[in-house]
Amino acid sequence: MLNHVFPSVHGGDAPHEAAQLYGPMWAATLASLSKAMRHHAADIESSFYEQLVRLPGSKHIVDALSAPEIERLKSRQTEYLSALVAPDLTAEAHRAMALRAGRIHAAMGIDPEDLIRIREILFEALHRYVDATAHGEAVRVFARRLTRDLAWQAEASQNLQNARQNVLVRITRLAWEIDSYTDLIGNVVDILSAHDEVAACSVGRPDSRGVFRFEAASKNIAKFLADLERSEELHITTTGDGPRSQGAIGRAWRSGKPEHLLNFRTDPLGALWKDVVLSEGLRSVVAIPLSQPGCAPMAVLTLYSAFPGGYAGAEQRAFIELLQTLLAFAVARFENQEGGSRTVPLATRKNWATLLRSDALQMHYQPLLDLKTGRVTKVEALARLKDGDRLLTPAEFFPAFSSDDFFELYVRGLGQALSHRQLWLQSGIDLGVSVNLPPSALSDSRYFEATQQAMSQFACDPGTLTLEMLETDALLSGVDGSKELAKFKALGINLAEDDLGSGHSSLHRLRELPFDWIKIDRSIVSLHGPDALDVLRFIYQLTRLGHSLDKRVIVEGVEGTELLEAIAILGADAAQGYGIARPMPAHQIVAWMGHQPGLPATLNANGPLAKLARLLIQEERLHLISEDQPAFDRLVDIVKAAADAQVPACASPATQDSRCQACLLTAFFVETESVRSCDFADSTLEKDFIAATVQHGLCSADYRQARQRLIESIMFGAV
Repeated sequence: MLNHVFPSVHGGDAPHEAAQLYGPMWAATLASLSKAMRHHAADIESSFYEQLVRLPGSKHIVDALSAPEIERLKSRQTEYLSALVAPDLTAEAHRAMALRAGRIHAAMGIDPEDLIRIREILFEALHRYVDATAHGEAVRVFARRLTRDLAWQAEASQNLQNARQNVLVRITRLAWEIDSYTDLIGNVVDILSAHDEVAACSVGRPDSRGVFRFEAASKNIAKFLADLERSEELHITTTGDGPRSQGAIGRAWRSGKPEHLLNFRTDPLGALWKDVVLSEGLRSVVAIPLSQPGCAPMAVLTLYSAFPGGYAGAEQRAFIELLQTLLAFAVARFENQEGGSRTVPLATRKNWATLLRSDALQMHYQPLLDLKTGRVTKVEALARLKDGDRLLTPAEFFPAFSSDDFFELYVRGLGQALSHRQLWLQSGIDLGVSVNLPPSALSDSRYFEATQQAMSQFACDPGTLTLEMLETDALLSGVDGSKELAKFKALGINLAEDDLGSGHSSLHRLRELPFDWIKIDRSIVSLHGPDALDVLRFIYQLTRLGHSLDKRVIVEGVEGTELLEAIAILGADAAQGYGIARPMPAHQIVAWMGHQPGLPATLNANGPLAKLARLLIQEERLHLISEDQPAFDRLVDIVKAAADAQVPACASPATQDSRCQACLLTAFFVETESVRSCDFADSTLEKDFIAATVQHGLCSADYRQARQRLIESIMFGAV
């Protein structure tokens, strides 16, 4: 911009060019001009200031200054002019002085175009009070120095603009590559705090009470913000209309637009925090709400400046607008993936990260019941973090963890789990162990190396270790998940997809990635009265899908014996949940295994859920039979004979007649014989259900009504 108006001038100018403006040859002439300027300094200063406040790009800064600050501004301007005309000024000293001034002006939001006008104002003020004829040669030297000064200031401004573009490029890359909200805000703070224009920065969100909590901050203000949060009087709020909600952050959260506070010394909206902010060397701030168009903010990025008026210039506003767009996109991606993560203050984040690296990490273990043998053969390791008297669960501390924290958790958690397995073996208890593997492990070679090292250290039989990856965790762009997981498979360990059905990519990942086990998410298993059949239907179909892909199936969230019986009938391989056992510390496992409850006589169970499970299987057979014409014709004949009373009813379930209606139906459904009971087959409602299938078809209203009557009878009355 200005470099196109004035040629760029550097400290390496040819000696003869520098000699025309600096050096002893001008000492006497410039000394005379310097004396004249000092004599008229007050007049030049006042004239310059009167014109300066009329410049649109400077007016917002001047208007924000206090009276003492304005006097300091005038004084410094006089000092700068005196330095420009000083006989002993060198080219190197002038360049350094101009670059420093240009950087400050750019950081204060003074646009380059205004710098040109400022030069003109200075020269006009000088001509008004100094006799140009008497000091003609010195004035010409001063004018050329002023031109060089402007070019160097423009260079500093352009350097800062280039730095802004570099920040945007780095954050754009970050927005696509980072894999958690915690890592995002931590890296954004690091990038911005290294930017010359930013004195300090922070990111945060309000908690459930509307009190703003800083979740990440540059190192130079982290303690200050923590102290601020501990002071009830200085809490920043995002609701209401009191003083604590009127700062830039509170206003930005409510308006959804960047909000400036140009000078903490003079702006009444910042009066509550004036003293503490100024004590940190901060003068102005902009709060940038991270929100997508038409949506409420998800977080607020705050940039502090060491100068008044910061971030209000035209180029700064354009930078802020792009920054806001990039980060809003990135935060929204994590909000969608994580389902709206919980606000965790910076001090809490640091405390939990420290606890993780101490003996506060405790692995608890939840048994998995093998539904084929009725015994527990494996446990899942679940992390707990002891914080004082509290034992935190992953739902509490996971949102606060960075990628380095998760790696530390994996290393320590895997080590504890394999160590505990060795202790159990010494007590005669041989249990497999499952440990969670974060998706970042597929792009971070440290995880594979740590797994190899732990298996070697604890002499772990590979077949006894299972690594579980959450279905809800998205794989990073550009990562070949199948290839990376194959490396772990090559170690001989098992792989499981956790929480199947809770995310959007279940089927694709199930088909593409080499999992040995799949775990049906507890959210699918949750039973709510009349929805029981649909819940069982999901379990049944997902189990069949898993088996068809040669994977074994675990059902999570099993809370009671009835559901345990039903999922065993539906063919699941294993179950996990409070109905079997709650997670427990390692030292309780041996005692629990000695008294573990065996699997009930599941296949002979006759509770409502067990009957619904059998109904699902029978319904599945009906669908298949309807597509097999000879088999369907046989079923039609049986139903027709029953309707014509040509076949007697069974006198007693204990003494079956080969010619009775129920027994003929049971014999017909030979594939399901092992899961059907005579009293269930003898149900009049079941026969009506089958008759509706034969007479009206599986898509008919009669079929749906007959099925609903049968379901209601199973759930709410004896069949």
